[in-house]
Amino acid sequence: MVGTTTLAEKPKVNGSVQKLDPFGFLDSVQQEFEHFWRHPFFAGFNTWPLVFPTSTGTKATFMPRADMYDKDGMLVVTAELPGLTKDNVEVELIDGDLVIKGVTTTNKEVTEAQYYRMERTYGSYYRRLPLPFEVKPDQITATLKDGVLEVKIPKPEVTSPAATKVPIG
Repeated sequence: MVGTTTLAEKPKVNGSVQKLDPFGFLDSVQQEFEHFWRHPFFAGFNTWPLVFPTSTGTKATFMPRADMYDKDGMLVVTAELPGLTKDNVEVELIDGDLVIKGVTTTNKEVTEAQYYRMERTYGSYYRRLPLPFEVKPDQITATLKDGVLEVKIPKPEVTSPAATKVPIG
C-alpha cells in the first residue's frame, strides 16, 4: 500500500523513513532538566548554588539542608553542616535574610605498605533564608553541635490595635 507506515517507522519530512524510538521523548526531558539545573527559576533569590560539591579537589558551593519552625515564641532554624566546627561557619543578617555561609577544607592522607593516597577537598557553602519579620541582630543566638547549626530568633510580639467605637449619627 502506498502511504502507509508501520509502528516501527515513521516518515520524515524529506520523504525518507526513520525508525520510531519509543524512548526518544526522554532525550528532550533530559535536555529540559539540564537547562533547569543550569538556570533554575529561583536563581534571582540568591538561594541556589552555582555548582555542587565535588571530591575532585575543585572549589565548589553547596547549599546545606535547613529546616525552619516555630517553637516557644522563637523562630528556630536548623542547618546540617556535618564535620564542620564553629570556626568554619558564619551566620549573618543581611537585608532581613538569615545567611549561613563559610568555607571548608579537608585533607585525608592514607599511607599503607602497598600504596599512598592523599585526598583534598575544599569548597564553600551558602544558604540565604528570608525571615518573615524584622529582627534585631543582637537577639539572635546560634549554636553548633554534632554538625547541626541551630539559630534561634525571638518572634516579635503581635499587638492588635485597640477597637475604637464609631458613633452612628
